[in-house]
Amino acid sequence: MLSRKAPSSPTPRSSRPTGGPAGQPTKAQALLLVFLLSPALVAAATGTAIVVDPRPFPSVEAAASAEAKVNWLDGDPADDLACTQAFAAVELQRYLRKATGRADDFPILADPKGGTGDRIVVGSGQPDPKLGPEGYRITTAPAGDRKTITLVGSGRVGTLYAAYHLLYLLGCRWLAPGEVHEEIPSLKLERLPDLEATEKPAFVTRGFHAWEDRGNPDFLLWMARNRLNYWCVEQGNHPLLHKLGIRMAGGAHDAQALFISPSAAYPYDHVQFEGDEAKPKDPYPAASRFAGDADKDGKLTYFEAHPEWFALEGGKRIPGIKGEFGTNFCSSNPFAVTEFMKNFVEAIAGGRYRDAQVIRFWTLDGGRWCQCDACQALGIPTDRNLLLVNRLRHEVATARQAGRIHRPIAFEFLAYADVLRPPTKPLPPDFDLDTCYATYYPIGRCYVHRLADPACPTNAAYIKALRGWATEPDRHFKGQLCIGEYYNVSGFKCLPVCYMHTMAQDIPFYHSVGARRFHYMHVTTANWGNKALTNYQMARQLWDVSADCERLWADYFACRYGPAAATMRRFYESLEQMLCNVRELKYGLPGRLNSGAKELFPNPHLRLRRAPGLACDGPTLEEIVAAAKTCRELLTNAAATPGLPDHIKARIAEDDQLYTYGERTVLYYWHCALAFEAARAGKPDAARPHLPEAKRLAELLRADTASTKHSSSHANEANAFTASRAAGALAHIEKLLALPAP
Repeated sequence: MLSRKAPSSPTPRSSRPTGGPAGQPTKAQALLLVFLLSPALVAAATGTAIVVDPRPFPSVEAAASAEAKVNWLDGDPADDLACTQAFAAVELQRYLRKATGRADDFPILADPKGGTGDRIVVGSGQPDPKLGPEGYRITTAPAGDRKTITLVGSGRVGTLYAAYHLLYLLGCRWLAPGEVHEEIPSLKLERLPDLEATEKPAFVTRGFHAWEDRGNPDFLLWMARNRLNYWCVEQGNHPLLHKLGIRMAGGAHDAQALFISPSAAYPYDHVQFEGDEAKPKDPYPAASRFAGDADKDGKLTYFEAHPEWFALEGGKRIPGIKGEFGTNFCSSNPFAVTEFMKNFVEAIAGGRYRDAQVIRFWTLDGGRWCQCDACQALGIPTDRNLLLVNRLRHEVATARQAGRIHRPIAFEFLAYADVLRPPTKPLPPDFDLDTCYATYYPIGRCYVHRLADPACPTNAAYIKALRGWATEPDRHFKGQLCIGEYYNVSGFKCLPVCYMHTMAQDIPFYHSVGARRFHYMHVTTANWGNKALTNYQMARQLWDVSADCERLWADYFACRYGPAAATMRRFYESLEQMLCNVRELKYGLPGRLNSGAKELFPNPHLRLRRAPGLACDGPTLEEIVAAAKTCRELLTNAAATPGLPDHIKARIAEDDQLYTYGERTVLYYWHCALAFEAARAGKPDAARPHLPEAKRLAELLRADTASTKHSSSHANEANAFTASRAAGALAHIEKLLALPAP
């Protein structure tokens, strides 16, 4: 953010004051309320017009809905510009009419000289390097009895964001997808207030990592209204994403399975094989040890044709690629690399990634690497990976020169798992740091502690790697850094985790070490409940990294919960305590419960309960259960708050549904753990009461098929009981108690 000068928002429909002590309005808010609601201004009500240029379309309405007719990739910005800017004008009209109740006011005019009252002029100016393509300026210019607010984006997306920011300044909030989560103020707005703002985003990339067509229109519109811009190319309705300024990313760990799979048919006429003469001439030399059609199926695969293209492991060449996992191909083999790149570029130019503006170049997930001498001479896996990244960028540039690709493309490569270590060798001299950037994924991190907390042994290794990529003065990579967070990593299975204080500390830290891109994995696209705060807060902080989170929370809770704001603030704080140990709670304890391990709590991050001399680095399971009890009491009290409007009741009910999933999961673990503890201590009578309670909770979880939906296929689950990842615990407890199996 560059600078900002604007009045605070007026009271939305839930009649919430925000910003002052104990929920009282600030002085600036009070003055704005007086201004906006003053009857003395009614005399000036000759109507406020919205002005936008729809050309080359015949009307504003036609331009705003023309995304399917626009060629977004042809390099001609005229129709792109008109479509997005006209849509911005339509959005302004829609929400200003809802806020004022004046369904006939705020006409949209194409003539800049039209109208007799105040005006809101929507339009992009010349690109401003200081603002970037998404920055904008909002200015107010009085002229006699007439006032004009001008929204000028440095690009078409900046203009759209300017429109949403103007509405935000007037009190509009989009807290989650869907109309029930909109908070629209009640305004008279007979005259436009004086508003000034100059803004640009702190993070260039802001959004969610995904790879499936699961973003419904409400979710995508919520993204745009909160100025988020990163989703996936697999999403349907690409024209809508283009219009909303949402960049599409493509590519995953399956690239080798797609483009050089050892089991895929060899596409050329191999000189040493009969039966493929109709295929194109083979551009590659034959293997010195050609084994032919090893499986005798009459077809030749890549591995059969060229075993030397694939990894040497244990002294022999293997077809190591197994979907997203296994052993990466031999990246020192120039012919293997050429074939892989050729197929990858075809997908970018006209295949599955033809609309992607970001290409994620990922090798296998935690994969092993070829052990041949030539590969090892290239360096550690990270060094080898960067050579492949550079080659792909070159091949795409060649395709662009040949007219096969017209759009600009950025390349995201991994700083994760097998390639988490920073490079040990200098990058190629022509490595393009402007378009190729590292995505740092701290999978396995702890959320009990902030990422940079030196006292957390779990996070210490991640911080060391991050600094090696981002801040060490003698580092080899000095390019752009993206952060890939895990607020709903697959094993969490959509639990209602709260990250409000974690994000308040971590996002500014990421920015301080040079990260300018950020997304997280496996977001749910509906049924957010209390997870709405994570997504909303992320959007606000990624735009303005210096955002005052205390003010942000005060505004959020007042907007979302009205009279129940104070109670729900305490609920969220208790929820954060309840589930901050989520990594160990979902990736450690369930597996041990499931296998009937003798030691259920072997490390200090998660203990059953505190005891003298026992190290505890995070909340114990006993403390987690106590926090869950507090959450339940607060949620019950919030729902019983007198005078709750229906839309706020619906929000609290959605929170309750998702929270109940988390509550039951925690209690199931608790009763299983107590049963194990008592049974192994030779106290079967103390253990037995916990078994039926665990079974009762298991049945309730099994019946919950709603809470574990709406995420990616990795993070979804058929029901909440299988999502616990500890379904096998019951059988082990029964065996310990010598009870018959169910």
